[in-house]
Amino acid sequence: MKKPVKKILKITGVTLLALILFAFAAPFLFKNQIVRILKKEINNNIDAEVDFSNVSISLLRRFPKASVTLNDFYIKGTGAFSKDTLIAARGINASVNLISLFRGSNIKVYAVHLQSPRMHLLVNEEGRANWDIAKTASPESEVSTGSAFKINLQRYSADNGYLLYKDETADINAEIVNFNHSGSGDLMADQFMLATNTSAEKTYFTYAGIPYLAGNRVTIRSDINVSIPNNKYDFNDADIRINNFRLDADGFFQLENDSTYNMDVRFKAPSTEFREILSLVPGLYKNEFEKIKTGGTAVFDGFVKGRYSPRQMPAYNLNLEVTDAFFQYPDLPEPVKNIQLLLKATNPDGQPDNAVIDISKGHIEMGNEPFDFRILFRNPETVQYLDASVKGKINLAEISKFIKLENDIQLSGFVNTDAFARGNLSALEKQGGSFSAGGFFDIKNLFYSAKNFPQPIRNGNIKATLVNSGGIADNTVINISTGHIELGKDPFDFAVKLSNPVSSANFEGMVNGKFTLDNIKQFITPEKGTKISGMLNAALKFKGSQSMITTGRYDQLSINGTAGITGLKYVSKNYPGGISIENSSLALSPASIALKNFSGSYMNTRFTASGMLNNLVGYMMADQPLSGTVNVYADRMNLNDWMGTEPDDTASESGDAGPFLVPAGIHLTINAKADEVKYDKVDYRNVSGTLQLEDETIKLNNIKTDALDGNIIFNGTYSTKANKKEPDIRLSYAISHIDVQKAFFAYNTVQQLMPIGQFIAGRLSSELNMAGHLKENMMPDINSLSGKGNLFLLEGVLNKFKPMEKIAETLQINELRELSVKDIKNYIEFKNGQVLVKPFLVKVKDIEMEIGGMHGIDQSLNYIVQMKVPRRYLGKEGNALVNDLAAKANSKGIPVQPGETVNLHIKVGGTVFNPAVKTELKEAAGDAAKELKEQAVEFARQKADSAKQTVKDSLDNIKKDIIGDVKDELKKQIFSKDSVKTDSASGKPFQDTKKKAGQTIKNTMDKLLNKKKKTEADTTLKNVPG
Repeated sequence: MKKPVKKILKITGVTLLALILFAFAAPFLFKNQIVRILKKEINNNIDAEVDFSNVSISLLRRFPKASVTLNDFYIKGTGAFSKDTLIAARGINASVNLISLFRGSNIKVYAVHLQSPRMHLLVNEEGRANWDIAKTASPESEVSTGSAFKINLQRYSADNGYLLYKDETADINAEIVNFNHSGSGDLMADQFMLATNTSAEKTYFTYAGIPYLAGNRVTIRSDINVSIPNNKYDFNDADIRINNFRLDADGFFQLENDSTYNMDVRFKAPSTEFREILSLVPGLYKNEFEKIKTGGTAVFDGFVKGRYSPRQMPAYNLNLEVTDAFFQYPDLPEPVKNIQLLLKATNPDGQPDNAVIDISKGHIEMGNEPFDFRILFRNPETVQYLDASVKGKINLAEISKFIKLENDIQLSGFVNTDAFARGNLSALEKQGGSFSAGGFFDIKNLFYSAKNFPQPIRNGNIKATLVNSGGIADNTVINISTGHIELGKDPFDFAVKLSNPVSSANFEGMVNGKFTLDNIKQFITPEKGTKISGMLNAALKFKGSQSMITTGRYDQLSINGTAGITGLKYVSKNYPGGISIENSSLALSPASIALKNFSGSYMNTRFTASGMLNNLVGYMMADQPLSGTVNVYADRMNLNDWMGTEPDDTASESGDAGPFLVPAGIHLTINAKADEVKYDKVDYRNVSGTLQLEDETIKLNNIKTDALDGNIIFNGTYSTKANKKEPDIRLSYAISHIDVQKAFFAYNTVQQLMPIGQFIAGRLSSELNMAGHLKENMMPDINSLSGKGNLFLLEGVLNKFKPMEKIAETLQINELRELSVKDIKNYIEFKNGQVLVKPFLVKVKDIEMEIGGMHGIDQSLNYIVQMKVPRRYLGKEGNALVNDLAAKANSKGIPVQPGETVNLHIKVGGTVFNPAVKTELKEAAGDAAKELKEQAVEFARQKADSAKQTVKDSLDNIKKDIIGDVKDELKKQIFSKDSVKTDSASGKPFQDTKKKAGQTIKNTMDKLLNKKKKTEADTTLKNVPG
């Protein structure tokens, strides 16, 4: 008996041990399979960026079901919502069927739990929602590709969550902080009961700018009867609590289509205690509310019934009646008493014009001072009938006897009002009628200070009146005749008169005072690290109307006076070095704003400015054209530092800040001067010139500067009108006596267009025109540049230039290794990354060279050097080379007898740092001028092709500049006295050679002159010196 028992125990123990080991090992064995399945399902079903840090699997947490958790899960939108995260959670946990998990198919999901989710639900101005991320699949794909998951959801939940909802189309904003939610039921059935439980620590809700919930604690418990086929949700006895206010609700909500909702919801507060509805007041609920004594009754009920759609509103009714209520803090001497309120908001049929808001009774007493108010407003779409009044006195110094004030608030002064308005507000009524209004509103000796408001408001005195005559609403005049307030030691006086409030809302008034900028932190919370100081002064009179603003007639607004800032210092994260304005003065008139006495500093730059701006208000308010002239002076500027401190929010999000975009609608002339400007690697001195901003283009006019040991004059344009990512540029410059080496190492463009500059020590003058694009990093796109100009080397030494060293090595001419040159002028054109250099002459001692050809920005070379060199400069190997070349020419029937001066034809290829040299005697080399001509023609053809233009003018220029030289050069080379030899047998010239050369000239001329004549000229080749 013992043996079987032991055997059973042994088997059982081994089995349990195996199961335990399997429970711990399974997550590692199946993890890769689960990750693969998840990513496949996400890619098949969701059009968004989805990711998670890792997957954890547990067989013990929810045994007998398996637990799968996606850690650090998030979903980020695409397109218009690419910068917005839809949901991010510390983890998403799912309970799944254990066997189906091991199979890897038809995985059954029973429950889902979100750990600390943060959800951002957004609807943009176009009405698109960021949660609309499900991929649409064709019926065929749905049939062919089944999901690996089978949802059999019975429970879902979330804890410690945060939700933000913004609907720009409906002007709705909601925020729910630290919420917990759960729901359970047979969620996959067509009809089921869903039990829900929701709680939120703080809830905010605003609609059309009006706050309805302001940080209220909310809990909701409800059982919902869900009908999936009918999209209908019925609920009974839903328990809703907002702070201490309890509300019961029952009814249904039905989604009929994408834009129509049907509903019938009735709600009622089961308790009639005033205390519950008082808890909805945020200031009271947050301040020892549990200690407050209350009394009186409050009855609240209502309903919403009907359809909601873009064309229809449901009917509704809301009733609130407060009777004989009071509240009192136990440690304060007096209660707020005799609170009476009767409020009804109704709309019997949902028609907007049938809405009525009626507060027929409002009364409250603090001490022996009653305060009464009432308002009736109906027919908001038509006559807009108003019947309202307010009357009472408040001694602000005594409020602390009734209500606890926060943050050590000190308050005093008197408020006294007695005003009424009755009648139709509609602007359509221009005849006499029954509308009447009148009364006053006074504030005397106002004082307010608090812990977070260190500079108190004091000596506040405001007197306002309301007057109406003639029985027409539009004849109402609201007049704040005197207004005075002091913030700390800063006085501020104002007066405003508002007339014709219904039709045009005319206004006129004045402001006169000063404001210490450091006090702005009492009204707004600046970004961390932001500091501001200084003084704002203003003395202005203004006059205008709301209709002028809404119709864009800003030029008719009248603003006169002065405004200025002194001693401004602004420091922030984006401007850590600070911006300072020592003095600034604005003189405002209806037509313009004059900037006077403006001086300040930024990034160690001191600057002054003056000028005139026209229509500044229209430009700021409605993007109307801004024009004017501004004069700016700076002592020294380091633009490298300036550009390095630009705000980087965009760059961090998009990866590149992009080029500077010239604003549209600006017609501005800027006359600029600077003593010193540093940009990139260059120091510019005595900078002056004019910048004209117009039509999204900056025009540079006569920008003069001293730089690179010479002087430069710039003209040109920078435009972002046609291309916002790659701005168009056109630039012309004239430089004089600059240092070649400094220019080469200062400008990347020079390095690529003139690589020889690296090896020249000397001075250069030049004139150049170019056009092209800048890349997004504001650097030139070399391949897009095209232009022409001249380079005049005044004097210089060419040293360690590989191509010339290669020629010197080949010919053994040491004089060519280092060339001292002077007054060398050549003409260039460039396009598509190729530079054409027209033939130019160089003379070194008795050695003459004519050089021309092309090179690329890739450092490739294609040059021809025609050299006339006395043989005494040739070394032993050089002379041997010449003799060898002569022998080869004679062997081909070309009689060549080199004399004391040798004519060489040298082709230079390869690259700047790895050149290839091919040397021939000129007499045997063929037509050098023709080769250069063909290079020029091919360059012009490529240039025309890239611009989609014809090359008629290009060929005309080439014909004038080159073909004449071709004719003369060919005749000189072939028919000159030195070149024409006599046949030893016949004594006659080489007639065949002469005929052949003549035919070559004829063919070349025919080829050029027989081109079509009716073609558009290539303006890019006009006026090129040649």
